[in-house]
Amino acid sequence: MTTTAATSQEAIYRERTPGSYEAFKRAREVMPGVAKGAYYYAPYPVTIERAEGCYLIDVDGNRYVDFANHHTTQILGHNHPAIIRAVERQIERGIAVAAPMGSETALAEELCRRIESLDKVRFCNSGTEATLHAIRLAREYTGRHLIAKFEGGYHGSHDAVEISVAPDPAKAGPRERPVPVRGAGGMPPNTTENVIILPQDDEAAVETLIEEHRDELAAVIFDPRTGVIPQRPAFIRAVREITRRHDVLLIFDEIVGFRASPGGVQAQCGILPDLTAYGKIVGGGFPVGAFGGRRDLMDVLDPTLGRPRLSQSGSFSGHPVAMAAGLAMLEVLTPYVYDRLDQLTGRLMDGFRNVFERTGTVATAVASGSTFSIYFTEGPVRTYRAAAAADKRPVSAVFLGLLNRGYYLSNGLAMNCLSAAMDESHIDGLVAALAEALEEN
Repeated sequence: MTTTAATSQEAIYRERTPGSYEAFKRAREVMPGVAKGAYYYAPYPVTIERAEGCYLIDVDGNRYVDFANHHTTQILGHNHPAIIRAVERQIERGIAVAAPMGSETALAEELCRRIESLDKVRFCNSGTEATLHAIRLAREYTGRHLIAKFEGGYHGSHDAVEISVAPDPAKAGPRERPVPVRGAGGMPPNTTENVIILPQDDEAAVETLIEEHRDELAAVIFDPRTGVIPQRPAFIRAVREITRRHDVLLIFDEIVGFRASPGGVQAQCGILPDLTAYGKIVGGGFPVGAFGGRRDLMDVLDPTLGRPRLSQSGSFSGHPVAMAAGLAMLEVLTPYVYDRLDQLTGRLMDGFRNVFERTGTVATAVASGSTFSIYFTEGPVRTYRAAAAADKRPVSAVFLGLLNRGYYLSNGLAMNCLSAAMDESHIDGLVAALAEALEEN
């Protein structure tokens, strides 16, 4: 992928999206570039006017097949009738009232019914809050202060976990014994002192590190990297056994993993974490987070048992509209829908492999559930370091080339996803568009 190709795609993009450019200039006057960091890509992000089904329509009238789906959240597609009806009914009853309305109980019941490891659930406002409170709960319950996380794992934007998310491999230490690297500015120097970094895809190294720190470890938090750096089921099961053997809690991050099956990655692998964090799908497109697990752990939060050892609240936690939307989404999200999405994802992966072979492109695509990523490397991609070693130079031109052809993906080409509003024509269309984008260079 040449610099000339990237320049050419940018020129086409600018010609197609003058309204988005004007919207971007206006936004920069009152915000630091964009509303949130994930929105930005060069030269400027497309601004969306409306969304429907599997399509996005921008302010210039361009239509895109949406393979980003709001960071994997919109698994049913946009504006699904069941979710719209549920939200309208809830708004008629009340938007937020500083008291239970029952919708939170109904959603908690459905989650506990679907997921064997959940005895009780608490709601919050985001995946970041879910992992924050789950970690606090683990520390309070165990009386230990250290946590362990996997290199490359993302668990939100708080100091306890925004470490070694995307470190420079040259600064990250040995593969089998990674060193913690701060992942954001503004973090105190000592934030790395409470985190042990574990390597992906290496059972022996994980065992060694957990055994060394078992007396200080409150929990291991594990993101199975669904569709981004999918972890081997055998490795996931090994981590569960290692943590159990050393009396360390396992927090499973299913914030994206809930796309994999009706019970998430944990159901696919046949494990029972001690605590699990949720978000995205659970809110039906509205802001949400949730964490839950074993009864004895969750009882630490229960005020009916006396003064709770740990308090968790928030003005918008368990927001009735998000609860109603999330329940409606789960009710539509049946095993049949998951199976259908798996079939479409398989078709997409076969198409990508054929395109890479036909065009002579050194690239690999990975997927789990209905989430997928593209890397310009021979593969396999089973660890953060393998993903970090992929060639980043073609990414921008391919992304813009797909956008110019009406396909909206994550700007880094990682953590893309399908929706139930798609069919084979959308899959085959993306495959053809990728082939065109690669053949131009």
